[in-house]
Amino acid sequence: MKILGIAGGHDANWALVDDGRILGAYEKERFTRRRHDGGAVAELARQSLEALRIAPREIDLIATTEPVHKGLDSGARLLAGKKYCRPNEWQHHVVELFDRVFPAVSVPHHLCHAAYAAYTSPFSECIAVTLDGGGDLYTEEAYTCATVSQWKQGRLQFLESIPNVGFGSLWFTYARAIFGDGNDSGKLMGLSGYGDDALVEAFRDRFTAPVRGIFRGARAIKDCWPDFEDPPFMNGVRSWQDTGAKRIARAVQVLTTECAVDFMRSVKHATSATKLVLGGGVALNGYMTTALRRSALFTDCHVPPAVHDGGIALGAALFACHNVLEYPWEPAAQPELAFLGNRYAPKPLPELDGLPSAKMAPEEAAILCAQELARGGVVAVHEGRSEHGPRALGNRSLLSGASLAGTRDRINSTIKFREGFRPLAPIVHQQHAREYFELEWPSPYMMYIVECKGSMRATCAEGCHIDGTARVQTVSGRAGFMSHVLEAYERETGVPVLLNTSFNLREPIVETPQDAMRMFLKVPLSLMWIEGELVGKPHSLL
Repeated sequence: MKILGIAGGHDANWALVDDGRILGAYEKERFTRRRHDGGAVAELARQSLEALRIAPREIDLIATTEPVHKGLDSGARLLAGKKYCRPNEWQHHVVELFDRVFPAVSVPHHLCHAAYAAYTSPFSECIAVTLDGGGDLYTEEAYTCATVSQWKQGRLQFLESIPNVGFGSLWFTYARAIFGDGNDSGKLMGLSGYGDDALVEAFRDRFTAPVRGIFRGARAIKDCWPDFEDPPFMNGVRSWQDTGAKRIARAVQVLTTECAVDFMRSVKHATSATKLVLGGGVALNGYMTTALRRSALFTDCHVPPAVHDGGIALGAALFACHNVLEYPWEPAAQPELAFLGNRYAPKPLPELDGLPSAKMAPEEAAILCAQELARGGVVAVHEGRSEHGPRALGNRSLLSGASLAGTRDRINSTIKFREGFRPLAPIVHQQHAREYFELEWPSPYMMYIVECKGSMRATCAEGCHIDGTARVQTVSGRAGFMSHVLEAYERETGVPVLLNTSFNLREPIVETPQDAMRMFLKVPLSLMWIEGELVGKPHSLL
């Protein structure tokens, strides 16, 4: 049973599931090179099917959400079927796509988020909590910013929409006010480390309210969209560099963390759940996820890499497969969730003319890269399938050493051309994580922000944020180029930590080898490992 999931809102995306197995998941922005690109994905989905050697006629079912999303439809034309009205409903449709007629299942936005989190988890039973800025714009009854659902043995038991809870709306409002784009919540999170608590109490008074419904008793961030056009506390704030902006960021983060924990306490009390999974864009907040993990409310927690809207097509496809069609589901201990995009076969690149390059084994290339990193160089990596989700996790990454002073400033100012406060993410083998970080669990998707230990501050200060924390990525196993580089760098320097940031320049993460070559030639990168070949600049010793 081959199911194609498609979603055409902002961060438009598509995914393919075959008998419950994830074959691929893709985001439109990687191909159009426009951040958060939305709208029709049909032709791009056709190309992905071709890459997987699957013909459109082999698709058995289309799974989608928001079939008449305002101005941002996915490209599938609705032929028959009624719209769902509530966030816990789904409807059977008939759609036209690829000039063919297909049966379809339309799944509400937050149910897609919850299904993605639940069906990628290792838990046979769990509570899924989704938090974002909203969804399902075409029907008021389905619109919500927060849901709680229970899942048992691969089936949805119930889903409750939580009224007057709007974590994502607060982030969108102040990201837009300070950075000019509501999608820049990640920047606001990074800026929060520079602020003090001067505005925290005022923000509590203005933006929190008691939760209504079955999870009453907690306080949460309320719906903040009424303040979107003219947010309070912006007096005199003209840029992110102003003290007021940093205080606002700090207040937004403090409220998010404390309200999330308080809300989850009510969820725990009402459901007696032991396992938690998170979905929705707010789940990208590493301070919040760490606080929830440490709250001891749940024995375990799962936060997959594409919790934002870029993962809802996969959520729709998994829900249609396992809940609607009742295809058996078994929790996988460690399914591949990070690298689900396209793979590019090695082929001659005209841009390589005149550059030193050599084909070699990954282990050999890793040694040369580690030597360059130890000298202060920055190494680009483009290999294998591209990442699913907003964070580069090793296949489309820029690597640098964490112990050389000025590395972060140099990367931000001369390679990434972005705000100077933006941190870089440490990457470390799982067995070394506790030596450098207050991290008691794996973090393969950069979903947790934790405190740096003294050893990290002493030897790898460039990987520590201003508040003494870091968004850590852990690597397990010995396979893969990233693992080879970490081992080689440790042998070279005695330090098992590198810095990882996304391979991009003011646009989405690079997708194709051509994207990678364009950026490699534009900025002062030292080496690039690209599809089995190590490439240098004219002055390199390669």
